[in-house]
Amino acid sequence: MEEKSVAHKHGMNWMGAKHYTDRLVPWTAETPPDIQAGRTTGRLRSCDYCGSMHPADVANAIRVGAAGSWADFKYGWPHKAYFRGIPNPHAGMLESRMSMSHPKQEDIDSGAMIKIPTNTFNTHTGEPEYKWIEAGKPAATTTDGKFYSEHLMDASEEDRKLIEQHLGIAFEFNDDGRIHYRRLESSLG
Repeated sequence: MEEKSVAHKHGMNWMGAKHYTDRLVPWTAETPPDIQAGRTTGRLRSCDYCGSMHPADVANAIRVGAAGSWADFKYGWPHKAYFRGIPNPHAGMLESRMSMSHPKQEDIDSGAMIKIPTNTFNTHTGEPEYKWIEAGKPAATTTDGKFYSEHLMDASEEDRKLIEQHLGIAFEFNDDGRIHYRRLESSLG
């Protein structure tokens, strides 16, 4: 059975998630990079709607040394944290983190830049469109990710406590979608 998130059922993003008939959003499995298919970097397991990391993966990353910090309180509350030093499940696989519209001819000739189809077509000519990306470098042993605090609703009690302690803020989620938070006395991160 497909694992689904309850985080968007009532929260600030429920309107955007309304195309999921039960407003329960599936988790997308981690995906390795495949430059030729146009996936220039690997993806961690994430919410199909907002792209947040899965809370179990966040907790596991914290346990092995990843560090998280809050983004600005853009919406007036701690809605998102960024994590660095997450073990990369795609370490060593070729990925590309650079693209450009018009590479130098010597970069094309040397194979440093390659042309990848975008699976789109020019609206005027009907010709296929392409993008230029670096040919690929081995992915690092660690990566970065984002975590939306609403997804603490999907966490086990143990993982939730670990994440909250690490980030220094505890949350309470009401059935009507209201979210309350309080700063903790001390945090690990």
